[in-house]
Amino acid sequence: MMKSVKSYVLKFVIFNLILFSQITFAAEPIGRLFTSPTERSNLNYLRQTKKLIVPAKVEEPVQTLEAAPIVLPDAVNLQGYVKRNDGKEGTVWVNNQALQENSSNKDVAVGSLSGQSNRVPIKLSGNGKRLNLKAGQEYDPETNKVREARHHAAQGDSGTIGDD
Repeated sequence: MMKSVKSYVLKFVIFNLILFSQITFAAEPIGRLFTSPTERSNLNYLRQTKKLIVPAKVEEPVQTLEAAPIVLPDAVNLQGYVKRNDGKEGTVWVNNQALQENSSNKDVAVGSLSGQSNRVPIKLSGNGKRLNLKAGQEYDPETNKVREARHHAAQGDSGTIGDD
């Protein structure tokens, strides 16, 4: 029984220490949450009499931008393309560079390959001109014409045969 009385007294002392320590902390001033009536009237007066401050619009000098010269590729040569049936993007070879459909490089942008068409939509980056080329065709921007590309000379085009 003596043991239970000691534990009861110990619990009572601990409880009182916790209780009074909380009261001590609460007795400390936490500061003013709201303004005093005098401060409030000063704020109201300032709010009512202040002039609306609008930042001055700074006009920037107009700079004339010289148009950058349009740089077009020498030619746009479509070597070939591969369409895919599995839903992935196809590959197009333009100017000896492989490009995925719906992608671009510094010269051209390749569009989506149509399942029914044998033409590849191409847009020139320099001037925005849109083309539809077949594999093996070449577009010349200087003449604005499409022609069949021939990289391998056929027999009889040039040169000689034999030891004449």
